[in-house]
Amino acid sequence: MAKGVNLTSREWTDIVFDGKNKEFGAYVMRKNSTRRHILAIIGIILLLIAVAVAVISYSAYLDFKKAEEEARAKGEQMSQIEMLQDDAAEEEEEEVKYEEETPPEEQTVEEQVASQQVTAIAIVDKADADKEVRNMDEIQENEAQVGAVNQEGKIDVGQVNDAVKAVQVVEEVKPEPKAAPEPEKIFEVVEQQAAFPGGQGALMKWLSSNLRYPELAQQNNVQGKVIVKFTVEKDGSVTNPVVVRGVDKELDKEALRVVRKMPKWSPGKNNGAAVRSYFTLPVTFKLQNM
Repeated sequence: MAKGVNLTSREWTDIVFDGKNKEFGAYVMRKNSTRRHILAIIGIILLLIAVAVAVISYSAYLDFKKAEEEARAKGEQMSQIEMLQDDAAEEEEEEVKYEEETPPEEQTVEEQVASQQVTAIAIVDKADADKEVRNMDEIQENEAQVGAVNQEGKIDVGQVNDAVKAVQVVEEVKPEPKAAPEPEKIFEVVEQQAAFPGGQGALMKWLSSNLRYPELAQQNNVQGKVIVKFTVEKDGSVTNPVVVRGVDKELDKEALRVVRKMPKWSPGKNNGAAVRSYFTLPVTFKLQNM
């Protein structure tokens, strides 16, 4: 093999396929392999450049978002500081304004007495017509004598206080009526239902022993089931029975009578504590066939 022959050159390809069928596909592929290699290398270089640009762009985008968030956080912090400063300034202004508008302390009763003049008004009867009228000379002489005497007066604080209290009108303040306490809630559903003493069997036995079939209803062959709803109080007493679904006036009346006559029940409970609860009881009236 000649030295200096480039293995990727066309000459080397012609040497290899000398005397062979060059129409065979291998010759064409070998002939164009150099061009393909160059294109592949260029493609790889372009791909690497694109990846590098994408990485650099993404990194720059992350840096930009980070700087934007830091700027926003810094702006919010500055806004909060400004708001706190504004609130502090407003509080100082309100304190100054309050101090300026605060009225002086009220004077005590003694100070009011010392600064006020109390005048007593007396009501007297009209002078009789036959009373002698002093002449002007006597009046002037008496006034001159009174004016010549200079005597200090004494103020009785106790009497003045009584006078002030006498002229003051004290409005009677009526106490506000106390609101009636709201009744405790009556529960429709409870964790532990109210029960007749002795259970359901004892309840049926008690009803059969105390229920009296109204005579008029027997004569008219009236039968049916009366639904009665009542409240079992916290102490077990039965209150406020009402007929939810009636059959006949006489039967409804008898059902209410029997319910009102019931002994105390075991009250319903929530969280282990007795509560007021509703209970619905069917009272059946049935005639026996003769």
